[in-house]
Amino acid sequence: MLALTMLRLLSLLLVLAAGPAVAQIVVVPLDPVDPSEVEPLPESDSVESAEGEVIELETFDFETLEPLPPGSVVGDEVITTEEDVVATGTGARLKGLDKLAGSVEDLTLSNGETVGLGWLQITLGECRYPVDNPAGDAYAWLVIREEAGEAPVFEGWMVASSPALNALDHARFDVWVIACTTE
Repeated sequence: MLALTMLRLLSLLLVLAAGPAVAQIVVVPLDPVDPSEVEPLPESDSVESAEGEVIELETFDFETLEPLPPGSVVGDEVITTEEDVVATGTGARLKGLDKLAGSVEDLTLSNGETVGLGWLQITLGECRYPVDNPAGDAYAWLVIREEAGEAPVFEGWMVASSPALNALDHARFDVWVIACTTE
């Protein structure tokens, strides 16, 4: 146990000596370590690496460390984003593609309505849009089934600005959200 603690201390010292370019080194032994197999830390202020380089160790006082605030990340900027304030539309405009026939259909649904595309049945749960930019994005809850009563082939939110984020995976048909309707 003492050897493992010494190994962790050496790792920490190497990280501190390396500077901000190295974020973290984690030493995880794969097998239990016998303390007699681990070399003790040197008494000097330098260590020789496996390549033969001499690494100077800095003395470090652990009691002068100030803890970082919770959630902070060393060496990286943390970017926070605000959530969109959304409103519920009265329906949605979708596009449907029959990949085999090469035909595209415009679909307009009200909340709770079901329409057909080939043998698919598309039901719109609701459509939400950003209050500050109604034409900029749309989030539609869709349930898509191949036949009535079957388990859905798709159920979830589709996002107009990121159609690949949560897309219908179907061999013949493709469906994506264009916008919410507000009338």
